[in-house]
Amino acid sequence: MSSPVFFDLATTPTLYPFNVIRDESSLHYGVRSIANQWHDALPTKHDCQIHPRLLPSAEVCARVAALGENERLVHGGIEVARRGDGSGEAQELGGSGRLLTAAAELFERCGEGLMEDLPRLKRAWRLRTLQEEERVAWREAGVIVHGDMDRVHLAPGAVLRDVTLNTERGDVVVGPDAEIMEGSRVRGPFALGQGSSLRMGSLVYGPTTVGQGCKVGGEVSNAVFHDWSNKAHGGFLGNAVVGSWCNLGAETTCSNLKNTYGPIAEWNAESGTFESQGRTFCGLFLGDHSKTAIHTAFSTATVVGVMCNVFGTGTPPRHLPSFTWGVDAPQTHDVDRALATASKAMARRNQALSPADEARIRKAFEDVQRT
Repeated sequence: MSSPVFFDLATTPTLYPFNVIRDESSLHYGVRSIANQWHDALPTKHDCQIHPRLLPSAEVCARVAALGENERLVHGGIEVARRGDGSGEAQELGGSGRLLTAAAELFERCGEGLMEDLPRLKRAWRLRTLQEEERVAWREAGVIVHGDMDRVHLAPGAVLRDVTLNTERGDVVVGPDAEIMEGSRVRGPFALGQGSSLRMGSLVYGPTTVGQGCKVGGEVSNAVFHDWSNKAHGGFLGNAVVGSWCNLGAETTCSNLKNTYGPIAEWNAESGTFESQGRTFCGLFLGDHSKTAIHTAFSTATVVGVMCNVFGTGTPPRHLPSFTWGVDAPQTHDVDRALATASKAMARRNQALSPADEARIRKAFEDVQRT
């Protein structure tokens, strides 16, 4: 049977820039997308339709799975799931339900999402959980674990060399064919996606998740990397979200705390202004296919749209619209050149830009041209 499908809804400005050229269900709740987790949670519910921002906690998945023919679930007056045509009884989801409402929640709910997905990851990635009696053998192999061994989970092909893992505050998950290289120090909760690598000497503070096909290095704290993005060198990234197909040049760094320790004003895509949401920690939001030059330094809560090329002598503005080329005398990146670069980057990972993806990018470019 086919997997569940998602409501076709207008995007919400509060998830900008991560919904400019992608479905909101493709955003990561932990180390995998909302969509992938729902597909694993309800593989035989072929007649279910789900809100694309409904987070798949175990309790919510159980409520959706229990829907009768044509029944539906509502949360805060919003329909979040239905079976069949939804013409039957409406049930209130209540306090157990969560809709993703802001881009910052991607890093704030990172650890929660990883733990909710862990039972599904164990099946999907065929994870093996380490046991206490293995501690000495792993230590002799150069892998030192502080905390419970049964909070370390390894997929087939996972490689660890001369690393320290701390599981006192959360689990550490290493996905299929992923590698934590020599000298790395990791505090959970942490997950490294399929085929990804944590580069030599990396320092990672959880909750942090790295998607599929990524290369991550330097110092990272409470960050979410979507699939196929690189931060392969030094520099600090904290309380941050990186889209797909991004590349952060060596020593790219972001601030995540004001010098005054006060609330940080965050970009409101709907009003076009910066407004405080009460957060004290907030770093970088980097949209899909955007790149940074070496030594780029971002201020707190900087938002970079999609298909941007960030380079120049000064500190980048705290909001860079999609298709921005440079920061000293910013221009609009030519869409055909942007698409050519994207195609080259994807081909390096044996991936291809689909006609649907190209159409979305061209539509986003037209939207920028109209503003």
